[in-house]
Amino acid sequence: MTILELIQVYLKHLRVLGRSRYTIKAARYELQKLMVFMEQETAPTLDNLTNDILYEYQQELAFKISVKGKLLSLRTQAQRLGVIKAFTRFLKEQDYIIADPGEVIKLPKKPKRLPKVILNISEIKKIMEAANIRTNKGYRNRVILEILYDTAIRRSELAGIKINNLDLNSGFIHVRGKGDKDRVVPLNQRVCRLIENYIVMVRPEYLQKKDPGYLILNRWGQKMDPNSVWAVVKRCAYLAGIKKNVSTHTFRHTCATHMLKNGAPIRHIQEMLGHESLESTQIYTRVTINDLKKIHAKYHPGEQTS
Repeated sequence: MTILELIQVYLKHLRVLGRSRYTIKAARYELQKLMVFMEQETAPTLDNLTNDILYEYQQELAFKISVKGKLLSLRTQAQRLGVIKAFTRFLKEQDYIIADPGEVIKLPKKPKRLPKVILNISEIKKIMEAANIRTNKGYRNRVILEILYDTAIRRSELAGIKINNLDLNSGFIHVRGKGDKDRVVPLNQRVCRLIENYIVMVRPEYLQKKDPGYLILNRWGQKMDPNSVWAVVKRCAYLAGIKKNVSTHTFRHTCATHMLKNGAPIRHIQEMLGHESLESTQIYTRVTINDLKKIHAKYHPGEQTS
């Protein structure tokens, strides 16, 4: 079979798997681009679909100029190469080829950046106090803020918490994270008592007909949308007069950074955050190292004489 025919077989396979029309359209587009490249370099035959040709195509993408006159972003390169890797892996699994030439492709990774915004304890306190706990809405919002800072969970994870995911006596939340992967995150006892009071005194005021079972409810008694959780954080930061660009992820970064500064093992932070690799968590150590360098420059005797 020709590569063109195999592309059609692969696209049919994606339809059978229930992939979206957009995904199939993108796959067709990228694979046709590969064919055009092969026509320019050699010939679009299965025998010519080799490690070398794919490596050359990767180099082509790395130096390709977009319509805006800029190099393709690493993310765009990774997406385009990912389509090709999936295609060659399919060919290998279906025995159209003996070895997978796509294995040579290493997807470019976006360099890890330091979190842009980290809050100090005073700023966290101000944002917490911006939620008026004398009202039902304010009390609910305070619970949202307290959980985010205490656990470093994502806004989608918080929105997905159900009552039966909580063990307030022992101080734990069962969280479902990215890729439907579960983990257990600890809660301190003060926050547990706050949640207990919310469940008994405030949450019933939000219920209407059927109880959806989620901890945090919106005004209609339904599960709160993650974007609404984000809006609560933004609103409270504004009311607190915090000029920094605060978001739900700021609470996640801040919690991890504060715990590391206080001596928490990085492996423990990795578990809390739900990171698969330690590399993702180690970015927070760079934040604390930067702080340490500032302190060293200010107070270490050797710095004063240099």
